[in-house]
Amino acid sequence: MPLFKGENRSIYGLHDPGGEHLMIVNGQAKGWVVVTEEIGSEANDRRSADYRTIADRGLGVIVRLNQSYGANGTIPREERYPEFAQRVANFVAGSQGAHIWIIGNEMNLEREQPRQRSGGQAEPITPRRYAECYKLCRQKIKALAGHSDDIVVVGAIGPWNGQTWYEADPKGAYPANKLPNAPSNYPYNGFFGDFIKYFQDMLLAIGPGNCDGIAIHAYSHGYEPQLITDTAKMGAPFQNYHYNFFTYRDQMNAIPEAMRHLPVYLTEANGDVQGKLESHQPGATWPFGNNGWIKAAYKEIDSWNRSGRQQIRCMVLFRWKKDPLGWSIDGKQGVQQDFTEAIAQNYQWDPDAGQPKPEPKPDPEPARPPYLAKYLSHDTPKQLSTGQTVTVNLKLQNAGSFQWVRGGDKPFRLGFQWYDANNQPVTLPPALDYRTALPRTIAPNGTVELEAQLRSPDQPGSYRLRWDMVHELVTWFSSQGDPGLVAAVTVAAAVPVTPPEEVEREPGSQPISVEAQDVTGSLPQHATKRYPMRTHADIKRIIIHHTATPANITVERIAQFQVQNRDLPGIVYHFCITAEGVVYQTQYLETVAIHAGPNSDDSVGVCLIGNFTNQPPPKAQLTATATLLAQLVGLLGLPNNAIIGYNEIIATQSPGATWPQWKPPLLADVERLLKSEKPPTAQPAEVDKPLDHYLLFWYRTPQSWGEWDLQGAFDYIARFKPVVGFDIQEAQQAKYVTIVGGKDGVPPNAERILRKAGCQVERIAGETESETRQLLSQMAAEGRRFDTLT
Repeated sequence: MPLFKGENRSIYGLHDPGGEHLMIVNGQAKGWVVVTEEIGSEANDRRSADYRTIADRGLGVIVRLNQSYGANGTIPREERYPEFAQRVANFVAGSQGAHIWIIGNEMNLEREQPRQRSGGQAEPITPRRYAECYKLCRQKIKALAGHSDDIVVVGAIGPWNGQTWYEADPKGAYPANKLPNAPSNYPYNGFFGDFIKYFQDMLLAIGPGNCDGIAIHAYSHGYEPQLITDTAKMGAPFQNYHYNFFTYRDQMNAIPEAMRHLPVYLTEANGDVQGKLESHQPGATWPFGNNGWIKAAYKEIDSWNRSGRQQIRCMVLFRWKKDPLGWSIDGKQGVQQDFTEAIAQNYQWDPDAGQPKPEPKPDPEPARPPYLAKYLSHDTPKQLSTGQTVTVNLKLQNAGSFQWVRGGDKPFRLGFQWYDANNQPVTLPPALDYRTALPRTIAPNGTVELEAQLRSPDQPGSYRLRWDMVHELVTWFSSQGDPGLVAAVTVAAAVPVTPPEEVEREPGSQPISVEAQDVTGSLPQHATKRYPMRTHADIKRIIIHHTATPANITVERIAQFQVQNRDLPGIVYHFCITAEGVVYQTQYLETVAIHAGPNSDDSVGVCLIGNFTNQPPPKAQLTATATLLAQLVGLLGLPNNAIIGYNEIIATQSPGATWPQWKPPLLADVERLLKSEKPPTAQPAEVDKPLDHYLLFWYRTPQSWGEWDLQGAFDYIARFKPVVGFDIQEAQQAKYVTIVGGKDGVPPNAERILRKAGCQVERIAGETESETRQLLSQMAAEGRRFDTLT
């Protein structure tokens, strides 16, 4: 079989670029390089990478694509699989020098699974979930021009790990993998998960027609060469599985028969003893000398390949890159010598070995799209009056592959969309754009009967109505190819309603400061649901909305609609401003209220009550808005350009089609207030700071905070005795502030806020949590309270 650029016949390899020179022998390339990328899951992100410096030397290139690392998840939560698949496609489309892509890594490890929004526990990546994500990514890659022959590889499992157990597959691809007598605490909750069955079930759920290659990991518990061929087994309940390097054989033997023609890539291998010894001691992680472990490992893989079985195309040593735990091969001459002596054996995989590729067989059932609804019955009226609200009975079937989840912050609901005679969409005010909640979660093939509220347009005419399911804050089903249910409806004129006259303030009566009325505790809230929390330092922007309703609608009515009709925890805005310039604070700044979908996490929602499609807000409302924005910008340490309209980041009318007219004068007023001698946010200058030194850690929820960073700082705290906390406002009372951890924890905005408050600030952060811990311990040992401050 021919080899393409970016592939290599030799089985040698290194994790991370930097050691390629070891695999170039007399001008001939002998090996592979694995590169890992953290690409996120934003569908509009088009960042990519160039691997030609590796491929042009003749080496094989394998790129592992992770959404993120640790608690953010190697792949995202299930609701974001479509966005992640698009992000993967964008990355692949823009990258050069590679065509082998691994999707995710060690998905059965709890630490690699994404956290649920409701708490600190992970959303388990079951074989079915991973299969859905992998197949979506593969479909997107294969659809790209010039990438139809790319090799999309199933991510490797973490061997010896029983943290992920599950019930039988709802589609019948595999039985449950749970084993009893496990600890009762999370994540086991009384059961172990069979990790080899996890590996096999993942492949069964994907199917032979949807897979191009398989990744595995293999380690030994120590660097003695004899551990490579050691036959010792694990203890119960995994007594049938090997405890050392032969774990690779357990995985190879578990590959389904119909997939044994596929290439296998062993993308991580080492002696896995980190944690038993200090990283500077001989024998910890990679040893400093040449003891033959590497030669023995490659000899074993070559022996497997020579037997004619399914070929392992590479064994990649983890890792070249330097890190504080000592995993690095860089700088360890003895290990490099062991590696080069193994390369001298010239082990290669055989392209003609293994079982021949079977004739392609269609899947037992056609692959279902994720989002598809079948409308079994309905009684949509053919005629309505303008502005009329009616109840429509519908029966639907879930014809897609995703569950329709009733609850959570991104539930599935039934909505509707109107189109006029020119096939242009008709936008209703948010308070009248009814979404019907499901009575329960609907599994694939399940049915549900709904009584849906329908609001007609305000103008008479002939319309098309489309009933359309929506995955809130993710996508309308129609955007994913679902035709929905379309009905022709005639809307007749009704008696118009005259809006109340607008109240104008006398010239010069606009306030120079504004005090918001705090109604956070009196507005309707959901009986059980609550929004997540954050710190002020998490806030990076302010997003402006309008209600698109009559100006006399109350904040109580807005909150009631969003709780009762949208099934949300509470009102979605942080502030609401009336036409008369009255400002209501409706949520605390620390609350992540979902006013802007996925853009809500780092933003404040400011909503002007009224409809500004045809005319700007009245003067009193704009004056109060400018003053509030100046106060917020000053409090949060934001630049003026952090104020944006919602329609600047997504396709929506809010805050009205007139926003381009009133945005410039609004921002000019904000700038004027900020530059005035007595800006609305001005506070008395601090004569003296009551605290000397504050050690600031990140905090989001009781289940999600910098616990590991805090544990790593114990030596530092014992030596210097700073005030320890998680509150940016409290930290402003200190002369010195040390931020612990990277910018994914306490964000950069916090530094600006603290410096503006007169604090001297520095951040202690390594590339990993372990490196941060090491830096703090070193500072404590050397008696250095600060790294850069004096």
